[in-house]
Amino acid sequence: MNDKTSSLISITGLAIGMACCMLILIYVKDELSYNKFNTNIDNIYRINWQSKTNAGVNVYSSTPIPFSKALTLKIPGIEKVVKFYQRSGEMEARKNTGADVKRFQEQGAYFADQDVFTVFSIPFIAGDGNTALSAPDKIVITDEMAGKYFGTTNPLGKFLFYDNKVLLQVTGVVKKMPDNSDIKFDFLISFETVYHVESPFFADFIKNDWTFNPCDTWILLKPGQQPKNIELAMNRHLQNDGTVRNRQMNTVMLQPLQDIHLYASKIIGNPSSSDITYIYVFAGIAFLILLIANVNFINLSVARSINRIKEVGVRKVLGADKKQLMVQFLCATLLTSFIAFLLAAILTQITLPVLNQLTNKQLTLLTWVTVNNILLFGFIFFITGILAGLYPAIFITRFKTSLALRGKLGDQSKRNIIQKTLLLTQFAVSIILIIGTIVIFQQMQYLRNKPLGFQKHQMLVVPLFGTGAFSYGTKMDLALRQRMIAFGNELTNYSKIKAVSASSEMPGQGFVRGLVIPQGYYEQDNTFVPWLSVDYNFIQTLNMKIVAGRNFSKVYGTDHLNAFIINESAVRSFGWKTPANAIGKSFIRGKLSDGKSGHIVGVVKDFDFNSLNNPMEPLVIDVNPPRFTEFAISIQPDHLNQTIAQIKQTWDKIFPERVFEYSFLDKNIDGQYKDKENFSRMIEYFALAAILLSCSGLFSLAFFLTVKRNREIGIRKVLGANVSTIMLLLSADFIKMVFISSIIASPVALWLVHSWLLGFAYRVDIEWWVFVAAAFSTAVIAFITISFQSVKAALVNPVKSLRAE
Repeated sequence: MNDKTSSLISITGLAIGMACCMLILIYVKDELSYNKFNTNIDNIYRINWQSKTNAGVNVYSSTPIPFSKALTLKIPGIEKVVKFYQRSGEMEARKNTGADVKRFQEQGAYFADQDVFTVFSIPFIAGDGNTALSAPDKIVITDEMAGKYFGTTNPLGKFLFYDNKVLLQVTGVVKKMPDNSDIKFDFLISFETVYHVESPFFADFIKNDWTFNPCDTWILLKPGQQPKNIELAMNRHLQNDGTVRNRQMNTVMLQPLQDIHLYASKIIGNPSSSDITYIYVFAGIAFLILLIANVNFINLSVARSINRIKEVGVRKVLGADKKQLMVQFLCATLLTSFIAFLLAAILTQITLPVLNQLTNKQLTLLTWVTVNNILLFGFIFFITGILAGLYPAIFITRFKTSLALRGKLGDQSKRNIIQKTLLLTQFAVSIILIIGTIVIFQQMQYLRNKPLGFQKHQMLVVPLFGTGAFSYGTKMDLALRQRMIAFGNELTNYSKIKAVSASSEMPGQGFVRGLVIPQGYYEQDNTFVPWLSVDYNFIQTLNMKIVAGRNFSKVYGTDHLNAFIINESAVRSFGWKTPANAIGKSFIRGKLSDGKSGHIVGVVKDFDFNSLNNPMEPLVIDVNPPRFTEFAISIQPDHLNQTIAQIKQTWDKIFPERVFEYSFLDKNIDGQYKDKENFSRMIEYFALAAILLSCSGLFSLAFFLTVKRNREIGIRKVLGANVSTIMLLLSADFIKMVFISSIIASPVALWLVHSWLLGFAYRVDIEWWVFVAAAFSTAVIAFITISFQSVKAALVNPVKSLRAE
């Protein structure tokens, strides 16, 4: 192996290791930067709502509206309170009446208090932040939305028609929130406007009800206040002013704004699914990959230094001391490291789009090429160069002059132990990453392919009130219901559409929990379960299975008034033993005073309406058209574009005032695991990088050990050994190291993947063959890698080897 080849391997390996480390550090630094642009970040807290029910304890990021009323008066330590109420809806701008209409369905619309601009750092481009949301029917928009709806025209004073209900005057334009913000919006509407938008009944309900929690509530503490004291005061407020049910079920907790990105993924409704655990995992991977790259560099440097033994001896004879030689070799190493560093920077920029794709970020060259990052990466480069060059420098300068002049290595048994230990570490890391990759891939495949208990393929979802609309508070009058029926009837006349139904939510979206009073229970038991409202043919359309009783039917004439269907988990939860025993049981959904009273007519087989991260829960289903928000359309797999075009044409005819949107149920469900799939792919890429780096290190060590055993190989060949014998001789030690590494790595990998799988309610078993496959594949890769050097050594004329001795 000549110097050019070894230098190429050395520089490339180190550059790949540095590039992987840079990419991970860019990702980690971006994750750690979230929300820190807010000047008040140290004093901003979100109020989390804890609810204890029969199903356990749930923590929500939102609170009831009346809870925050007059908080600043009741708790002096609170300076400001801000509520966010998200409500998707249509926005419409008209330049001229009836002409040039711009109308879009928007999910980034929030109703907020005026103090939002005091609590959070939201820069104004136009308008007055002190009064922009101080009156009803006012709206502040981002610069992006200003361009979308008004082009280059000044939007101040213009109007947007929201959700076909209220005319909003634009009073401000602000900069779009930065990418590293968990609080994002396109529109901020004055909070009092929400009571004009919602139906009178629902507006009164949300204004006064202490159990329904639709608002994210933030507080700004006065300087010097202790969050724990404020939290205790808020819980006293809840106990004193809340309802009996609040006192039985609810508490509140404060969470700092700076924690919601990485420490709140388990909280229901939290905008971020990121978790600090992943930061630790990737930081660990960055360290291990850089360690592997350095180990490779050290081994290759040592291997290359063998050819310079005589040079060292000559330099010592000419008066060079150990310190001078070490400085020389360290400088050479730093130069090599600097070249690798420059190459790593280029590789980082080239692969940045892949990182963006996997993390849903928009990182650019300007994002990561900052003074702080350059100093950080420069420090890493310098430390890497010093550490990578120190051992080879010590290694080559410690030879005795007499041996060095003869080109002899002397007794290297101790140094061999060091190098083999480093290689064992490489193998162990590679095996851990391979095991992790296999298990993560298996789990992702399981999530994608697990039967969910309903048909998710060829199922089109069309939201009636726009994507993200509430299944409560919608106004379903007779005219709208008749249009819904007409829409379904007309679509079923099209040959490519098999069935059309409607529901309040679709599986995977998260169902509202409602109070229920099953037979044998009392209202005071506070039994809350997920609640789904469906049309008569919904269960049939989604191919769900009735295991006892019957489906909903119009034949009975009263199913929409008093019929309920529950799932098998509800049967067990209510203590009714078997599905057949549940049929005919009395059931109330809501309070005794004004709830919907009826009986159980059927039991549906459990289907996974939640993410597979969560266990199966009890579920109650009824026919309740006022809650319908979505159509479920079962379609044929062929002529898809024509089918969608036909649906849109029918929609535009029957619902001309609404924007047509659609999605596919299977894609929506798969989207729940997007973050974990991206995590899986990142692990795969970094595992591949680690394996490639390990191979290059193995190649260099194989060369080093082959050179040392030249005489032994020559003698064996003289005694009749063939090429295959020599290959086995040189490979045996490496295969033993793979075996030892697998013993070390397997328990560590088992603990890591088991801990990760605990985050899923449904998960694969960790099979024994995964560990065998990881060890075997590593051994095969090792054998192939060293075969080149082994064959080369075996084919050398033994006369040359023995003559050199």
